[in-house]
Amino acid sequence: MIIVSQNKEIIVNFDNVESIDIVVDLDGTGKLPHKIYYETNSKREELGTYKTEERAKEVLQHIIIKITGEYCVYKMPEE
Repeated sequence: MIIVSQNKEIIVNFDNVESIDIVVDLDGTGKLPHKIYYETNSKREELGTYKTEERAKEVLQHIIIKITGEYCVYKMPEE
């Protein structure tokens, strides 16, 4: 699968991706956007920026469903 970044400047072949994660800017205000990054063994790049953690998680879920199908993923339970 191919993932195109939000700004349409990066095209990622998911076969080469080791992880995709949500990162909150680290200035401690909690008001800055949540960013989705992908990482390979040689680089880490931003894929998109979202105003809330909930929206970033929603986008991440869409990626998971597109890549694996909803039933092929085990999601760690809360407590």
